[in-house]
Amino acid sequence: MDEDFVEWSDAYSVKFAPIDEQHKKLVVITNDLLQSCKEGRAVNRIDFMLAFSQASEYAITHFRTEEEYMKKANYPDFDAHKKEHQDFLAEVKSAFNKFKESDSPPIGLAIFLKKWLLNHIAVTDKLYTPYLAKL
Repeated sequence: MDEDFVEWSDAYSVKFAPIDEQHKKLVVITNDLLQSCKEGRAVNRIDFMLAFSQASEYAITHFRTEEEYMKKANYPDFDAHKKEHQDFLAEVKSAFNKFKESDSPPIGLAIFLKKWLLNHIAVTDKLYTPYLAKL
């Protein structure tokens, strides 16, 4: 697979099917954004902005789901995790607004999403795995 794309592996699994399925969908969405940039479809900024907005909306839905499960599992670092979600959404909104006001290519925004997603799943989300296992 192209090095720019994300390939799902068990290394990303939090061993909790509802969350893993959403993470897999986020990977597909991220790869679709990256692919659109590579193929030049992102030259049509309106299409890219629409796809990016849809990706952001799905991330919000995912964060809500994840937070509900963390609450049910009495995850002790819930507040810090939720703040990371909020900070990410604020950063995405800011980056998206800067993108809309510039002539910069969208690949930077897509790569930012990819890097954040992989780090968040591989590091931060892994911390709640033992707690969700008790549900």
